[in-house]
Amino acid sequence: MAKIAWLASYPKSGNTWLRFLLTGVLAGRVTSSAQVARQVPDIHDGVAAHHLYGKGATVVKTHWKYWPEIPLREDTIGVVYVLRHPIEVLESNLNYAFMRSGNLRNDASAEEVAAFARRWVDGYIEHGGHKSFLDFGIGTWDENVRSWLGVKRFPQLVVRYERLRADTAEELGRICRFLEVERSADQLDTAIAAASRDAMSAIEEQEIASRVPGFFYQRRNQAGYEAGHRFVGRNRGGEALFELTEEQRNRAMARFAPIMAELGYS
Repeated sequence: MAKIAWLASYPKSGNTWLRFLLTGVLAGRVTSSAQVARQVPDIHDGVAAHHLYGKGATVVKTHWKYWPEIPLREDTIGVVYVLRHPIEVLESNLNYAFMRSGNLRNDASAEEVAAFARRWVDGYIEHGGHKSFLDFGIGTWDENVRSWLGVKRFPQLVVRYERLRADTAEELGRICRFLEVERSADQLDTAIAAASRDAMSAIEEQEIASRVPGFFYQRRNQAGYEAGHRFVGRNRGGEALFELTEEQRNRAMARFAPIMAELGYS
């Protein structure tokens, strides 16, 4: 019988980083994004038979919102839910959308790029998330958060992205205890080093240069890579390409204000 521990979050909440951290914890070292995908598979792309019928529990990534008929529900033993400030999630999703926009950065004028960003942000705020997320069962940001945090069927651990960044060792240790994985402080430190921004960026650059398929290199994003877009850091130089204007930020804050107050976000 399978034992599934979900690693759930809204897109761009830190799920990939935590998959790298957990791969380091479970496997001892991280050499490629393909290894991470095998160790902590994605329910949307990559769950195999050995994940379902192995001896131990399998941590499975998902961006779905929870619903009573979710696949593997009878085999679920718990969920680690990664929670991140909704404005940071919005900005990160915008930068990722720009990465996947092909030659926009090279071929479009500054005005056209600004218009693209404005339309994207307006649509996100209007729908409470990217419209495609609603079609794929991910839901709005607040729907996704409420669905998982409201689960009573199995144990849950909420991991705030901000705390994970501020004290990675403490939070990673808390996750390991929840998953009943025993690791020493030195082993946690090794896993954290293997999932550092520099380490992940080095793997990304190598896989893009070699065109090795994985979640760092996908052929459909080739034009974006050539323009300098990256998954780790969003840009070859490390800086984010877009930040919300004050007016956009105010509208986004108003859209998510009720649940932000419940969760303690200002």
